[in-house]
Amino acid sequence: MHEPQPPNKAGAKRTGPVDQGNETSPESFLLHNALARKPKRIRTAFSPSQLLRLEHAFEKNHYVVGAERKQLAHSLSLTETQVKVWFQNRRTKFKRQKLEEEGTDAQQKKKGTHHVNRWRLATKQASPEEIDVTSDD
Repeated sequence: MHEPQPPNKAGAKRTGPVDQGNETSPESFLLHNALARKPKRIRTAFSPSQLLRLEHAFEKNHYVVGAERKQLAHSLSLTETQVKVWFQNRRTKFKRQKLEEEGTDAQQKKKGTHHVNRWRLATKQASPEEIDVTSDD
């Protein structure tokens, strides 16, 4: 009836029938997908000179396409895809930095008006226009 099965990774024996060519079993599905997948891409480590050239190109234009991207990739000994992805990541970093700066500016403005508003409340004055700063000396 049932054939003896090899132990699993934990050392315990499996229960149930052995998979005999059943292509819909979870084991065969996972094995097939693992073999069919592309190998994991190795992270690109850019050299300092490559980064400098990429940053200079980004300062001039946040988008590099077509012949310009091809030429830049060739001159840096990179693929066009590596250059494209670097620019995508750099634009994301640029937007994040811009938002952080705007958030910091807004917080600074808010802090400044907070003190003015507390002073207005304490002196019961509604606006700076109502304050008489002229002297009768």
